[in-house]
Amino acid sequence: MFRFMGVLGVLLFIGGAPVSVPAAPLQKAPNNMHEFMGVVKGAVPGFARKPRYFNASLAEKNLRFLYDEKDVRLVISLDHCKDVGKVIRKMNKSLEVPIEHICRKIHRTTYEKNITLFEEIASHIGAGNFYIHCRYGAHRAVTALTGAWIARQRLSFEEAFSRTGGKKRAFRSKGQKQLLNQARKYAADRIE
Repeated sequence: MFRFMGVLGVLLFIGGAPVSVPAAPLQKAPNNMHEFMGVVKGAVPGFARKPRYFNASLAEKNLRFLYDEKDVRLVISLDHCKDVGKVIRKMNKSLEVPIEHICRKIHRTTYEKNITLFEEIASHIGAGNFYIHCRYGAHRAVTALTGAWIARQRLSFEEAFSRTGGKKRAFRSKGQKQLLNQARKYAADRIE
């Protein structure tokens, strides 16, 4: 036994650097995350295929990543608001600076309500880092954020859309196209 330990010690000494086991990451970035100028969009924190597209422990890891690594202090939920709200309330008990949580809906057929949403989100741009999410981070969050960039800086639709990290090929269904066309219409209305 002592001979084995002695041989092992010599091998470790000759090998140079000490052997270390990397620690498992405690935090994880949300799916489909994209950041531009302190505005971060993505999938619902805790996105999981099953059950119900939400995992509370993963949501906390995603939110801790956003809080610690991206300095996010505001989360705007367009989906899974109650689930995300529960996790944020739990986290806020131990955070020095709490996370503010806002729940909103974006509507495929109500252009006027969406203009109000675009302008509300625009008011947060530049006021501090925030995270906006829907379920997948590909349709509703992209549309709402595109409209917000248009409202904030009177950008063209194309420029605002590129800031969100959106992909036009993701908008396949009729409803998804209707949604994106509202941001397109808003850009045209703002330019007039």
